[in-house]
Amino acid sequence: MSTHLSRISASHEEWVPLNTKQSHTISRNLPSHGRLSYNHPKGDTRKESRFVVAFLISAPIIAYILMSTATFTSLITLIHGHHFRISSTNDYFNLQDGRITFLPISGLRQSDITTLISLASTITRVLGTICTGVACWRAAYILLEKEGLSLSDINNLVSFPFLRPWPWGAYRITMSCMALLFLSAELYSPLLNGSVSWETVTRTAYDGGVLKGVSQSSDNYGWSIPSAGFSVIFQSVVLTTAAWTNRPDLYDKGHHTDLWRTIDVARDLPINSTLVNVTLPFFVVDSFEWITDPDATLDPDILNVTVSGSNLLNFTSASNPMDDYIDPGKLALIPHAPLNKTNTDPLQPTTVSGSFYVVISIGTPNKGEECENLTGPWFDGMPSGMKYHRRYFGNSPMIQAKYYYCLAFARVDLRAGVGRCTDCRITSRAILRNETEMELGEDLMTEPTFHVMPEVSVMLALANRTLLSPEVGIDRYIIDTLTQAYCGTWNALTDRNMLYSSTLETGVHISVQVSEATVDRRRVAAWLLLNICVAACCAAIVFIQMITSRRRVILDATLGAILLDATEVVDMLSKDTQEGRKRREGRDICNMSRLSSDEQKSRVRLKGGEKGGGRHVHFRLVPEGTVESPGSK
Repeated sequence: MSTHLSRISASHEEWVPLNTKQSHTISRNLPSHGRLSYNHPKGDTRKESRFVVAFLISAPIIAYILMSTATFTSLITLIHGHHFRISSTNDYFNLQDGRITFLPISGLRQSDITTLISLASTITRVLGTICTGVACWRAAYILLEKEGLSLSDINNLVSFPFLRPWPWGAYRITMSCMALLFLSAELYSPLLNGSVSWETVTRTAYDGGVLKGVSQSSDNYGWSIPSAGFSVIFQSVVLTTAAWTNRPDLYDKGHHTDLWRTIDVARDLPINSTLVNVTLPFFVVDSFEWITDPDATLDPDILNVTVSGSNLLNFTSASNPMDDYIDPGKLALIPHAPLNKTNTDPLQPTTVSGSFYVVISIGTPNKGEECENLTGPWFDGMPSGMKYHRRYFGNSPMIQAKYYYCLAFARVDLRAGVGRCTDCRITSRAILRNETEMELGEDLMTEPTFHVMPEVSVMLALANRTLLSPEVGIDRYIIDTLTQAYCGTWNALTDRNMLYSSTLETGVHISVQVSEATVDRRRVAAWLLLNICVAACCAAIVFIQMITSRRRVILDATLGAILLDATEVVDMLSKDTQEGRKRREGRDICNMSRLSSDEQKSRVRLKGGEKGGGRHVHFRLVPEGTVESPGSK
């Protein structure tokens, strides 16, 4: 055969034939990796082993599989559950000589991880496009040899890729299914990009130095006069309000009995930082029991809500806090005997334990109505047969006959003092809470706190600062309000001591907000499985071509398409008719939209390139039904 390749002349831009000698020269000058097919003719000094051939064909597929697997492994092992910076300015505090400084944090940011994931997704998609593009050409070669393809089928298969399964045939149906999988491969990236969710968490692994100026209890009060007591009461209510308004999680649960403390010098530390060692107020109610008939069992001093024998701040003896306000929910703690202390000296640290009475106002009935007949949230959950004590207003018999309120009494066993808290966490500005068990210890402020608590608990209810409603249970309401009152009072007294005594210092672990990555394993596994399926289909097409084709295996499918001789097809489309002449003049032979429907459906077959031929092969596209002469091979 004299002419089988075509080229475009640089000067005339026309198709001109090449003679056999020129064709042979071009083919010989092609580099080894650009050869159209693999062959081992005798005497060839540039022989390539089957391993090299297999590697050249499968290298993109192997790279595709390795990239997909590496991305999956990295997400599961290196990203899932790990912490990353939120921003480049994500600094943390450090205390040097009591001053706050800033130190930078090293490591990858959240945006860096999302960028790397997008990059891995893009690289995988590029490799997949390379593999599927080559696989589509190989599928076209297989179908051209086995069943033939129309020009429109070739265009759809290598462009979209898409192939109609009809006219039915085993090879065509197989390649059609694989083409659909190749087409869907472009949609896999969102599975990977959306597989990582982020949550802001706190790390406290940074040593922040030493916090100075922590207040402590002292025997040098400097304020042991009754006139200073009212400022302590209001300060206690303010501190309690600040501590509990930042705990909505506990409001829902109806549980406020964790212990807390305010430290003003820690107000600028980040939330969730921890102090290595600090003293917290300790208050625990061990038992609770309602007094079902208080008028028959309690002494007049208890019924009248008075405390005798107080040698420090005693507000209840001069003014009964339960008489000041009639709102339901106000309560007070009343010791029925001298405080049970571990140290009787009021100027020495001590703990307090034992039984106390608690009184709570639960309602104001109308004229002539009995307390036992009242209903409502403050009476729900009371024991059956519960009786209440009437408390009258004022001294006038006429007023007392009309207005009174109902008091309920209960007995509680409690322990109070202080506890040593290790790694105490700052849950809100200047507020510390215990998250570990503490042991009861002695403190100088324990006894003064009990003398101020009755007024503080009443004020908490009056100002609606107990942050609880009776729906949680009256006993729960009482225990939590007493805990709040003790912690707030102890904090106010201890902070006041800072003006008259030395302060302490403690180590600090600074918290930093970071992003924690959570990888959806199912989504990433689905993404990997889909990519593996695409790679397997690409490999299957190569395998089908190698074992079923009686022609040589084309190494470079794209180069093979460029050098494919379609002269006979072009001649068919440019036959000596008016349409053919118009097409030749307009140079639109390769414009599919300018071909007629019948021409688009023209089926072509692959010829040439049979095994056992010379070193250089000649692949041709011919119209279906063309009889191939022996010399044309």
